[in-house]
This record gives sequence, structure tokens and C-alpha cells, in this order.
Amino acid sequence: MTVKEEMSLKKRSLIVDTEDEDDFEKISDEKNSDVIQDQDSSQQPVEDQSSGILFYILERHQWMFAIWLIPISICYDIFMWFRARWNYWTSNHLAYNGKAYAKHLHREKVKDVQRQVEEWKLSGCEQPMCTARPGWQSITLQKQHYKDRMYNIKIDMPDILKIDKENKFVTVEPMVTIGTLNGFLISYGWTLPVVPELDDLTIGGLVMGGGIESTSHKYGLFQYICRRFEIVLGDGRKVDCSPTENKALFAGIPFSYGTLGFLTCVDIDIIPYKPYIELTYHNVQTLDEVVNKFTEVTNDPEVDSVEGHMYSLNTGVIMSGKFVDQVPKGAKYNVLTRWYKPWFYKHVEKYMDENVQKVGNIEYIPTEDFFHRQNKSFFWMLQKVIPFANNVIFRYLLGWTMPPKFSLIKLMRQKLLPQEFKDHKDMVLQDFGFELKDLKHALQFIHEQTEVYPIWLCPSRHCIRTPELEEFSGFKKEHTHIDIGVYGYSTLKSYHPIESQRRMERYAIDHEGYVAPYAETQLTFEEFNEMFEFPLKNYHKLRKEYDCEKAFPHVYEKISKLGRS
Repeated sequence: MTVKEEMSLKKRSLIVDTEDEDDFEKISDEKNSDVIQDQDSSQQPVEDQSSGILFYILERHQWMFAIWLIPISICYDIFMWFRARWNYWTSNHLAYNGKAYAKHLHREKVKDVQRQVEEWKLSGCEQPMCTARPGWQSITLQKQHYKDRMYNIKIDMPDILKIDKENKFVTVEPMVTIGTLNGFLISYGWTLPVVPELDDLTIGGLVMGGGIESTSHKYGLFQYICRRFEIVLGDGRKVDCSPTENKALFAGIPFSYGTLGFLTCVDIDIIPYKPYIELTYHNVQTLDEVVNKFTEVTNDPEVDSVEGHMYSLNTGVIMSGKFVDQVPKGAKYNVLTRWYKPWFYKHVEKYMDENVQKVGNIEYIPTEDFFHRQNKSFFWMLQKVIPFANNVIFRYLLGWTMPPKFSLIKLMRQKLLPQEFKDHKDMVLQDFGFELKDLKHALQFIHEQTEVYPIWLCPSRHCIRTPELEEFSGFKKEHTHIDIGVYGYSTLKSYHPIESQRRMERYAIDHEGYVAPYAETQLTFEEFNEMFEFPLKNYHKLRKEYDCEKAFPHVYEKISKLGRS
């Protein structure tokens, strides 16, 4: 990283930090004021902007608009289901000059990316490059303003290219979604070792931005099940990287957010699909019980899946699961995806009742249903958009239509709401990672700052299986880390979207934790370097080695609110 680039980022983080605080105070003053004086007759007062019936409905009754997104979402899902299978069939059964058409088509797509990079070079390289994918299509609520000031490269790569059953991997392009890919693999008797929620997450996003799931205590983060990346560099070259080829680049691509090159292809491990999971619900009543239970189940070699829901500071349910081939006769069997079933987190909450525990805390669930367990309700965030969607009458009549596409809801809000309502001032949407030994105190601190519940807990391990890559590891040591997913709206009067977030980030730094970069962060450039000091060493070396400093923005400019502004 150049000195000039570093000074620019530092300056920007300091300036925007001050501006963010001022902006929030200004908005707070405006909301508490009965009359807003207009200093410029050409500008409409904020109060007038938000007083109309349209803005009232969007803020208080979003469901009146979101409900119309449901048929669009259904049609889109049906189209993508057929598209994935049709493209795979035609690409692998048609030939081009004696070779599989899939390979030819993919090569042409890569050449198109290379052509656009060459055009950027001819333009004078004045703007760094980024993908042209619209911000509303991403799962994150971050406002991706950086795309407006950068040179956009269109990457149209949504296809599954090959399943290699003998060597147990699948080859896919980066715009394939996890839902499409895993559903496709299941039809062939395979699945991925790590299947992150939600269905609309893309493979490119999971590689570049990270992905975690309840099997991560066994297989690690999503990046650890990837065995090869194909990328186009800032100079237009296409390179392959793996644990044995360009290994430093292979280790540096995860969490780089497209700032080392454009991802064009990924080889991912696959494992045989087992049709059911035996899921055990462990009721916990204290934070010590939470830590002890996580320690127990994550160290059990027979357990395939571990996660937890906290419903208050001290109470929750830890779930451990084992994938199996058959359901024992007389065992409790629960088909989660039936349209009338309650949302998963509500179903899990019942197991906090001791009477329910006495009846039995083990049930068998179809594995494909388990993979989609949080999708219907976006964990629990759909409650804010369509408050009655978990009502028993709605479930029986229209439960089969859930959920609407998150990206369409995001687009609706961006297009129709004024800026003051887009900022989600009482919303918390962040994942924090801490070592298991620090989980108890971390949950206490997050409770003090937000009082948001439920909270999702998911363990992950450092799982580099190739000794040659150890030196590039983003984890300093072999420990179980717990992802703390805080998703919801804070009811605390003391909650401040900037100050509270900064306190939690500071706490994470002081306890060798981290925040998930996909979500909204308030890290300054110095804090970002402090939090991610270990993995950034390799990242900065790669930036220099592959001459990325002009071609791509620094990762800080893409993940931090201060860096993006």
C-alpha cells in the first residue's frame, strides 16, 4: 500500500467520521422539531418529505408494498430454477469444435471481462475498477456509493459449469446463488459441506466476503471448502490459484472484496447428500451453560451441525445435529418447509419450555428443509416488513409464497423512501466474532449496547488443511470462534447507530475479536488495520505484487461506511 493511498484513506476516515456524527445530530434535531425552517426555497423541507401518506405507509406499513413483490419473487425463483438446469444440460451436452460448450461459453465470458479491463487501461486508469452489479442486488444494507465514482466492469457469470463426481468438486461461476447451487447438487445426490443462509447469497460474495453456517465448526468458513479460484487481474491476465499454485493469492482472495482481481470461476468441495438431520434442542438458562454446551458439542466428532438462538441475555436454545440416512421408526419427524409451518426461530423457542423438553428434545428434519430453515423469515427480520406473515391464517393461505426477494424489498426502500428513513437508525445488523472463551462477556456487552433479540450464535474453526498455507492464515491460532449475529431493532433509548456501533467495534478490537465486513461498520482506517492486522500483512503484499493500487480500491474503501463515503 502506498503512502499516498494510506494518507488519503486516513484523511477520508477522519473527515467522514465527523460528518456522520454531525449528520445524525442534525437528523435527530429535525425529528424533534415541530417546524423545519427552509433556508433555501428550492429545497423541500425534510418534514414535508416525510409527511405524505406514501412515506407513512413505507415506514409504518411496508407490507402494503412488499406484498406485491411476492408474485415477482415467485416468478423469478421459478425462472432461475429452470435456467440453472437448462444451461447446465445444454452446456454439457452440446459441443463446440469437439469440446464441451460450457468451457467455450465460459472462456468467452472471461475474454469479455479481459476486454473491459483493457478498455479501462486505454481510458487512462484514472478510476479504480469494481463490478457493475447494482447495489440493491446484494444482501447487505450498505449503501455502495463507491460504485458511482469507479469504473464499472460488467460480469455476467451465473452458471454451474461442471460436477466432478470422481474428484468430488463442483465448478461454478461467481454469480450463482447458494440456493440455486445446493438445490441443483441435491438433485444429483451431492451437497456442499457448508451451506450458508440465505438462498440469495452468491458464490462470489461468499468467497470474497466470507460465509459461515452451522457446519463451520467442522469445515470452517466457506473459503475453506474452495480448492481453486480463477481470477482476472488488474492488468487483464487470467490466473488460477490453489493451495499449490499462486498459493499466496489463493489465501488472500477471501475477504478481499474484489480488490485483488475479478473472480470468474471457483472449484468447491462437495460431499454425499444425506437426506435427514437428527436435531437435538438443548435448553440453556445461564451464559455459563451456553459456553459449556458449545464447548461440549463443538468437540464431539459425531456432531455435524451446531448453532444457537439466544432469546434473552441468559436464556436460549443450542442445537446440535447429525446427518443421517434414515428416520428411526416412531421418531418425531418435522417437515419444516410445509407452507403452514411456523417460522423456524419460533419453533425453536418452544424448546425453552421444560414441559416440551420432557416430551422429547430430538426430532428428524429433511436435510434440504434444514438448509432453508431461516430463509422463510430472513432469520427473524421479515417480521418488520410483513408483521402478520407468521400468523397461522396467513401461513395456511399464503405461507407457500414466502419469502419475497430481499433485494426487491431493498430496491423498493431505496427508490421510494427519503434518505432519513433509509438509514435504519434503530436497526442493528452485524456479526461479531469472538473466541469461545470470551463469549459470555461479549454477549453481556452487546446486550448492554443493543438489547436486540433473538441473537444467532454459530461456531467456526480454523480449518486450513494444507500446511503450506498456514503462513497466510487469517487466524492466529487454533481456536473455536463464535459468530454472534445481532439482527433486529433496538428498543434502548440510549442506542445510537454510530456511537453504539463504535463502542462494540472497540470492544471487539480490545478482545481480539472482529466484525463481519459485509455489514455496516464505523471503523476508521487505523481501527480497521488494528482489527485485521494479521491478514492484512499478506493482503498488502499482494496489492504491491499484482499492482492493484491503481486498478482496485483498498478493501477499506468498500467495507467501512467511512471508507465508502
